[in-house]
Amino acid sequence: MSSPLRGADRQAIEELYSFFAPPRVRYSPLIPTPTQEAFLMLSAYEAFYGGAAGGGKTAALLMSALQYADVPGYHALLLRPSLTELALPGNLIDLSHDWLAATKASWNAEMNQWRFPGRTRSGAGGATLTFGYLRDDGDVARYAGTSFSYLGFDELTRFPELHYRRMQRVLRQPTGMQRGDPAPDGTCLADVPARLRAASNPGLDHHEWVRARFVDPNTRPDDVVYLPCRRTDNPHLDHDAYSKSLVDLPAAERERLMNGNWDIANDGELFKRDWFSIIEPADVPAATKAVRYWDLAATEPSAGNPNPDWTVGLRLDLHPETGVFYITDIVRVREAAGAIEELVAATAEADGPAVQIVIEQEGGSSGKAVTDRYHSHILRGYASSSDRPSGAKDVRARPVAAAAENGLLRLARGRNTNPFLDELTAFPHGEHDDCVDALAGAHSHLASYSGNLSASCGFVSGPLDGLRSGPGFFDGHL
Repeated sequence: MSSPLRGADRQAIEELYSFFAPPRVRYSPLIPTPTQEAFLMLSAYEAFYGGAAGGGKTAALLMSALQYADVPGYHALLLRPSLTELALPGNLIDLSHDWLAATKASWNAEMNQWRFPGRTRSGAGGATLTFGYLRDDGDVARYAGTSFSYLGFDELTRFPELHYRRMQRVLRQPTGMQRGDPAPDGTCLADVPARLRAASNPGLDHHEWVRARFVDPNTRPDDVVYLPCRRTDNPHLDHDAYSKSLVDLPAAERERLMNGNWDIANDGELFKRDWFSIIEPADVPAATKAVRYWDLAATEPSAGNPNPDWTVGLRLDLHPETGVFYITDIVRVREAAGAIEELVAATAEADGPAVQIVIEQEGGSSGKAVTDRYHSHILRGYASSSDRPSGAKDVRARPVAAAAENGLLRLARGRNTNPFLDELTAFPHGEHDDCVDALAGAHSHLASYSGNLSASCGFVSGPLDGLRSGPGFFDGHL
């Protein structure tokens, strides 16, 4: 009988199955849940198991690391930011002792390593499972020259992206005399895929890059697999008791842990997500004064700097009658200097001559040379000026944070809405502050348009005398 699948459907299914290998479970006393089994079946090089707390992520990581522990020459490494965390009750080392204490595997406390039966051709022991920690760059350097078939990160949002990327150099299979005899089922080390695995809840220090790399389909690389998990995936969990333990958490943290919501970032010390009323662009009033503030980075990601700053061009509109500010557009890119110049010019043309353009000037003569080039060449014919901010970033951001808290800041839905909110609510503890700088700069310059706005801008002190005011802002341009 012919297959009912059409050609396109068959191709899609074949591509789906290319991610999977026959499931293999070793040294686990637990029967994997369906979601854990799917995680164990993945043969893709890089995969992430993330979502709600209680979804069985730690057990899935340990199961995954042990899948080939019966193959001599196989070595697995599981990482946490500190060794203390690995050994806490219910964490990886504690769980591994529950699983392996009654087996023929032996524990080396000095090396935090399990060794499994078997011999390699050089006479060395069989497979190993090592527990390690990664707190800083020095810890990354300690692993130079080592080789593992499996690398796993527990609570990935605790790790900087650069540490995650640099550690991938340890993923390589041993060769020659380090290879051993086959496992009892005939599996040889040559049959074992090199695998990079991670698991985490949303939130914590490095939420932003983990969400971008694994969760967001718009930024996730094509060869990276994301497997979401929910509390209901874990039948071994007392769901009622666990839910009660989360009731008193802050709302954002509770939503992340209970429902695995990656769209809620950490709230910082200055901005709260619920301060920003999101409106449709059509609801922005017509009679506004506007400024486009540019924080220029002009840097592309590279192997040495995979997570550089962003170039941000934020447009802020002010409705003079109500004193309400509207964030109407956010440009946020990582490009080389030439591409940024073209982008700034194109944005100025799209905004039109009525929008004041402000370029943040970096310190030193080179910063002045850059802004001078923009004013004399890139933005010739447009009203543009430079801004060289001074003082702490959090101090500069306080006036616009006060305006947001007092309901005087609206955010028009558009490109980069979510990254913008993620960055602001993580400030000052997040990885980037380019959107914060652009918003603070735009607000400072736009608020200086009229001194009589002081009572409506949400400032604690009231008057606007302390705000920076460049020469001739809006004079003859609006």
